[in-house]
Amino acid sequence: MRLLALPLVATLTVGCGPGAAKGTAASPSASLTADVLPDVRTAKDRPPVVLVMREGDPTGAIAVAVTTDDDVEASVALAGVVEARLVARGLVSTVTPSWDGYRATVLVDSAAAAHAATDAVREVLAVPIEEKDVVAAKKKLAALAQRPLRDAALGRWARCVGSPYAPPERAGKTYDDLSVAKVEAWRAAAHSLGHTSFAVAAPPVAGEEVASAIAKGPPWKTGAEPRSMTTSSSIEVDVIELAGESTPAIYATLDLGSSSAAVATAEALGDPHGALATRLANLEVPFRLREVAGTAHTNGGCVGVVIEATSAAAANGVDVAARVADAVALVHVEADARLGEAAALRDGRSLARRAGDAREAAERAAWWALAPAKESAPKSFAGSVTLAMPARRTSPKDKEAIEPPKETVAAAIERSTQAWRKPVAEGRVRVEPGQGEAWLLVASPCGTDSEGETDAGLTALFTVAAAELAKATTDARVEPWLVADGAGLLVHGPSLPGETPAMHVRRLADIAGRSFAAEPLTPAALSRARGSLLRRDASSDGVPFAALANALAPNHPSWVNPFGREEVLARSADAAAIARAQALRAGPLRIAVLANADAAQAEAAQRAVDRWVDRKSGEARSCKLPETAPPPKPGTYAVEPRGGASPEAYLAFPFAAGDEAARAAATMIAGALEGDGGLLEKALGGSAALARSSSARVLGFPRAPALVVRIVSTQAQLDPAVMQTRALVDRLRQGGLPQADFDRAKNTAARTTTLSALDPRARVVATWRGEPIPPAAPRVRAATVEDVRAFAQKHLVEDSMVVIAVRPGRAR
Repeated sequence: MRLLALPLVATLTVGCGPGAAKGTAASPSASLTADVLPDVRTAKDRPPVVLVMREGDPTGAIAVAVTTDDDVEASVALAGVVEARLVARGLVSTVTPSWDGYRATVLVDSAAAAHAATDAVREVLAVPIEEKDVVAAKKKLAALAQRPLRDAALGRWARCVGSPYAPPERAGKTYDDLSVAKVEAWRAAAHSLGHTSFAVAAPPVAGEEVASAIAKGPPWKTGAEPRSMTTSSSIEVDVIELAGESTPAIYATLDLGSSSAAVATAEALGDPHGALATRLANLEVPFRLREVAGTAHTNGGCVGVVIEATSAAAANGVDVAARVADAVALVHVEADARLGEAAALRDGRSLARRAGDAREAAERAAWWALAPAKESAPKSFAGSVTLAMPARRTSPKDKEAIEPPKETVAAAIERSTQAWRKPVAEGRVRVEPGQGEAWLLVASPCGTDSEGETDAGLTALFTVAAAELAKATTDARVEPWLVADGAGLLVHGPSLPGETPAMHVRRLADIAGRSFAAEPLTPAALSRARGSLLRRDASSDGVPFAALANALAPNHPSWVNPFGREEVLARSADAAAIARAQALRAGPLRIAVLANADAAQAEAAQRAVDRWVDRKSGEARSCKLPETAPPPKPGTYAVEPRGGASPEAYLAFPFAAGDEAARAAATMIAGALEGDGGLLEKALGGSAALARSSSARVLGFPRAPALVVRIVSTQAQLDPAVMQTRALVDRLRQGGLPQADFDRAKNTAARTTTLSALDPRARVVATWRGEPIPPAAPRVRAATVEDVRAFAQKHLVEDSMVVIAVRPGRAR
């Protein structure tokens, strides 16, 4: 894959008149500082001279750039003439033609040599054409004729990337009819003001000599106004057969009004590990980047992209147009995303200083000095798409079946591009100006819905592995987030120096979207995730909890324990986790943003995440729920724990799935049971405490909810503790909560809710769920004493109770 980009040099207009050599630089834009910008000297009736001051090179370089306004034959012919003339003068030079001009560099080893070489180059350009010059021009044009375009439809792509090719009809032409008058007309038009610029990359004293030589030299004639870029909002499409292509290849161009944007966009698109390369490789029929070229022209920048299918199978079948359209749409979507970061686009005119070679620095500076000094960041682009199909020896009927008409391809590209631009992920936002960090939660609302007994934990394995992939970046903090009805990534972090609020949140969203919605899971990430989940299961003594989950949600234990079961986690194949990832990625996604500046951050985040979400036409994004959910299995279950674990018991009282009112009442009872002075402490405490610890909470909501009491005791006291707890629950069933205990639970719940909301994690999760955040009124009416009594009478009954008793096994 070839990445080409000619960086643009900032122009600072100084001085005036033939004698001007130094002056005061104009103020650069707010995003640039004068110490990183080359100095541009201008004088009346003289071409600009760009000074790239640098030390340490063994020799300096002078460059001249000439544009021929989209005439490749003129560019190549004049390059031949200038090259021959420079050689005749004994100058060490390099001349490089392009589609719409040429660049020439000359090496100089001192300030005196720089002045003399500048005079020589100026004379080489100014002397009218003679017969011997025509010989040199013919030689170069004959070489161009041996490099014809393989098809005329590729002319727009060649023009975009600036690569000199002969039109197909000129292949093998000898140019015997080339005349002095013709070449002179080319020379006079191109070697003029507005079409020519100079640059020098050398120590300051040599640079000043070059500027002085141009300023004190004779005046130049003014040439015709450079041709402006034709603007269009459409994408031209062609379909051709091309010898040498083994799989379908796509030659795409993006016409931008800004040369700086062209270079920045090409740099982003051409990253071999970037968004475009990753997403092309993940298509149903994968494509790969072969070439990305960002080129500066005097009438605006252009990006040329060549991508090819990685398998010959892409050329077969009736959906070639759809496959090509998906790949082209990704190119356009990624280009749109880069253009959306207009504030972050580096001014290309400042990039000449990045060149390592003095010749390259001078050449860049000279060529880019011809580009418009003031460019506005484009918001859209036009361009072209040429689909090159492998050449086949087939009948016209077979060819029509294999090679889609260009109208079909154009329509498919339009449909696919519109589909990619249409938002897929649901966005929710809470604006919190002044916060130190922005927070995002990108998650699937399907959670563990579709998991059964044999695959419980695969959603957790995928989610934790996605977090492992995202942790490769050091610019943000990434945490897996997993509950029964949601699975995704929490990403947060402060802004980086120079980032706008939109850029800040877009960076975070890219991390989350790429890792959770698109990045292929690697064996290393899955291995680390599996180890993390197994350690979690071991440290939390997951054996009894797994038994509880199986009893409360038969066949769907991850509705209660979303982190999975040890046996599934340890034995599951990577392919199973990858299949679960594909299923979640094909379903609905929701984004929640805690914006620390303004609401526009949410829109930027949603667009960034949407770029990573795959589109498949005709498929509805929905969570796949089982047709019927089996009821809980009440009863008492004995479980043998892992070695060294304390005896414990779970008492669970299930209630109806999704019942918000029952959940509120159960939560109030849980608050009254646990904590200092709680009902459990009163029933199990005292001088001869029956329990080492006790707790109560609501688990499994919304799929398999239950009020769960946990008791940790000794082997001798576990049964008495369970009996006392059952007696306590029976008293609650008969009489409800005493008013004092209800008030205590109510106050504890309010305090806990407020303290929890101080953590941004809780606020972003509440935003994702659409729940209120204190001091807003709760979405569901708070439970009353009567609600609690009714819940207790209905659900705290022996017939529905699940008891998990954990005791060490008998000695053998």
